[in-house]
Amino acid sequence: MTRRVLHILPHPGGGAETHIDLLERLPGYVHARAALSTGRMPAQGAASIPRNWPRILGEARRADLVNVHGDLPAMLSIPMLRAGPSLWTTHGLHFSRRSHGARGAAVRRALRAACAAAEVTVCTSYAERDELAPLHAGRLEVVHNAIEPPPAVDRAAVRAELGLGDGEVAILYLGQLEARKDPLLAVRAARGLSGTTMLVAGDGPQRDELAAAGARMLGFRRDPERLLAAADVLVMPSRHEGLSFAVLEALASGTACVVSDGPGNPEAVGDAGIVFPAGDEAALRTALQRLAADPAERERRAAGGRARAAAEFSVARFLARMGALYAAAGALAEDAPSP
Repeated sequence: MTRRVLHILPHPGGGAETHIDLLERLPGYVHARAALSTGRMPAQGAASIPRNWPRILGEARRADLVNVHGDLPAMLSIPMLRAGPSLWTTHGLHFSRRSHGARGAAVRRALRAACAAAEVTVCTSYAERDELAPLHAGRLEVVHNAIEPPPAVDRAAVRAELGLGDGEVAILYLGQLEARKDPLLAVRAARGLSGTTMLVAGDGPQRDELAAAGARMLGFRRDPERLLAAADVLVMPSRHEGLSFAVLEALASGTACVVSDGPGNPEAVGDAGIVFPAGDEAALRTALQRLAADPAERERRAAGGRARAAAEFSVARFLARMGALYAAAGALAEDAPSP
């Protein structure tokens, strides 16, 4: 029997969409998507949430399983989590991590209720599980995001398209251009490094500021595998992550990684990457300078990344874990006592 899954997202795009793209391969399920907001940034889409809510509620009633993605959508969707078989997947706990004081306490209470309402809470990193564990509510499971081995790419051809010289070290930032990701830190740290070019791929509210700071702007791209093949180093300076798909793609592509110690990043790279303190421009510059000057270390990091991606972040492993949790959510809901 084919079961219908409704995925409730905060907004279109982002890592949750990539996560669901992988789940589309899970046999025995058909997937529908509903975004609470029409825009990624609050100013763009907050007003659309009340308009979308009745439609989403109706879709949830017709689904066999509801999978909510993100902490704010989980807080808003507690009635739907309680109504039938359900999971919520954390994807970075971004709202919780930027909520402090009285608002932070209210958010933690709401997350406790969301964990209790869902049959399973799926954490994309152990860092997220450790943050939620003190709430003492619900079943917490860790399922890392996954990545396919990249297609073959002609590195020399892409570098020629980008105008990169033979000996030029290309440092790439790939992701949303927003304060949480802190791409400005990467641009400032890389400024003036001999023999390097700082490439920025993505879109977001910091686009103009990054261009003014001297980054070479590539815009929003749908070919990350080509950019990663051309790059020598990926930098991810974010303050916190779930488990970054950009970093996983870099590992699989054999691109040396320099990441902040923001939650999720060290867990992604393990020993294959260089980790620096989040927000520390001098430490990031030192790491970039070190890799720019040492092609042998870049290659060692690249080989370690490829091995780590294959061993820890395979799609087969992801689908096996998520398939088991979907089945468990249905069984737990059937066994739950009637209210």
